[in-house]
Amino acid sequence: MKTFALILGFLLSPFLSLAQDIPLFDTALAQVGLTSEDLRFDRDEMAGWGGDRWRLTYFTMFHQNPLKLPKYGQINLEGFSTDVTNITALISGAGRRIDCPVRRGLIGEQLAEWMNFPDSFPKPSITSNRNVLTGEKYKTLRQKIDLFFRVVDDPKSMFKQSINEINKDKHRIKLYQYFVADSQQYNDDVEAMVDKVDFNRMIGGAEDIAESLRRLADSLEFCEFPSFRVEIKTHQGLIVVGTKEDDNYAYIAPPLLIIDGGGNDTYSYSGYPDDFPLAAIVDAEGNDRYISTDSLRPGIGGAVIGMSVLIDKAGDDIYQAKNLSLGSGLFGVAVLCDKSGNDKYSSRSYTQGCGQFGVGILIDSVGNDSLYCYANAQGYGYTKGCGLCINYAGNDVYIAEDSILFAPASQTKEHNSSLAQGVGFGRRADYIDGHSWAGGVGILCDVSGDDHYSAGLFAQGCGYWFAVGMLLDGAGNDRYDAVWYDQGSGAHFAVGYLDDFAGDDIYTATMNMSIGSGHDFTIGYFNERGGNDVYNAPTLSVGAGNFQGMGIFDDWSGDDTYNTHGGAVLGRSNPLNQGPRAFLNTFGVFLDRGGNDSYKEPWASNSAKWIGPKSDTTKPSAYEIGVGVDE
Repeated sequence: MKTFALILGFLLSPFLSLAQDIPLFDTALAQVGLTSEDLRFDRDEMAGWGGDRWRLTYFTMFHQNPLKLPKYGQINLEGFSTDVTNITALISGAGRRIDCPVRRGLIGEQLAEWMNFPDSFPKPSITSNRNVLTGEKYKTLRQKIDLFFRVVDDPKSMFKQSINEINKDKHRIKLYQYFVADSQQYNDDVEAMVDKVDFNRMIGGAEDIAESLRRLADSLEFCEFPSFRVEIKTHQGLIVVGTKEDDNYAYIAPPLLIIDGGGNDTYSYSGYPDDFPLAAIVDAEGNDRYISTDSLRPGIGGAVIGMSVLIDKAGDDIYQAKNLSLGSGLFGVAVLCDKSGNDKYSSRSYTQGCGQFGVGILIDSVGNDSLYCYANAQGYGYTKGCGLCINYAGNDVYIAEDSILFAPASQTKEHNSSLAQGVGFGRRADYIDGHSWAGGVGILCDVSGDDHYSAGLFAQGCGYWFAVGMLLDGAGNDRYDAVWYDQGSGAHFAVGYLDDFAGDDIYTATMNMSIGSGHDFTIGYFNERGGNDVYNAPTLSVGAGNFQGMGIFDDWSGDDTYNTHGGAVLGRSNPLNQGPRAFLNTFGVFLDRGGNDSYKEPWASNSAKWIGPKSDTTKPSAYEIGVGVDE
């Protein structure tokens, strides 16, 4: 893994070193008497147009300083590359993004209080108490199980304390119905729950549990396993130790922990843990199947007012689930980490790296993978939530279903609202009851490989309602297909960002607001660092602002082809000239830093700079900012 990271760093280094090189912005904006410092929204004016709760500082930083996005695109790519299998660090990083900056391993041994005991005090051991896995050959396995159990059995468990004030049986059903079935009757219940959760303790406690499971997973190759299944009943839940053969784990309720030593195994369950609010699986190797068929309860890798961790170390695995699964945390923390193999993920909604009022992470390290979903997935962050979908290496396919209509978008009834592949989303209620909730942070990061991304509306680095959505692709010849509000775009006081670091890529958007476009006080930022790229772009795209939004397009190098279809493209804007908005800037900025490029629009050409044509030539507005430069 380290060798691959070094090679990747060498390949990307020419682009990474230029992350904050912004003089060309000044050149472009100088045409209308502005500088890069003027790429800002008037915060005082903007405050009168939208309200929210739980606004994140991560959002505010970018919304006030959009040119920081390339720097953080680089920081995130490098960080995810380093920590791709360190689930403890990833939970901590996700926590910081939702204003819960807890770093349990910062100083000293993170698990010291559960590892070090006075000589006069016997070290607690659940395996000894149950007289299981006896003998020297099982010593390492016993030690790891005991450490894990001491963490979860601690009466001062931070994770359990964080949610103790919530009636789990009562609220889990309501939460599931609210999110999956869109039962808006529970709005007030959800708001009331937020004040009862200690999110900092939730993140800190989750880090401790994750660290104990990470160490258990790292030790499996040194562990002996029994020839028959061992079940350890505890007051915190069932601990199951499998074999190295083909095992079948079918349960009505998720066990506290399943450990498997190998073989082609099948895991089958849905629902909520009976005791400690945790369901964990650690599997050493084999071509495994993880199946959850119940559409009315969370599936494997889903946590509702609780925690779920799944670590699969090796094998070509199949993950099949319905809703709230495969790395989805709702008022909780969920992590699915698959370290190697050509894997297939198939699930519906709120899945595959999805966080809402919590953290949801899907990690796949190495292999050619297929990820299929309906919606709210593949790096989706809702209010006070962070969703991460991280893939390190391989030629991967990400599909958010758009050929079968199940959630027609309000913009067009012919396509679905995908809310997938790096999307941050919030609850807009200024036109309902005024109880708006600022959105969260959703990030999809694929470090290397020739990848294909396909979705409908609201996808591929998109933000909506005080939220941040990012899609980061490190290297490879990639293909992006989507419809509307996609590929570094967004709507209504948000930040949408797409950053592709290298490769000859093809971007296709079919309808509107795409490839670096922002609508209604939103920053839509598209950053392409290298390669000969093709852009098949509709109106309001490739550096376009709409209704006091900001669209930024920046292609750093390569011979590029711009197949645009007229309208506001290539450095144009379309303002709303009514009331006070008539005196607020709408930005469309287009930059192409080099190469022999092909354009269809008459105002754009190689080695030129331009002011984009005004949307209304009879009444040109000084607040309609549209500029472009091709070097």
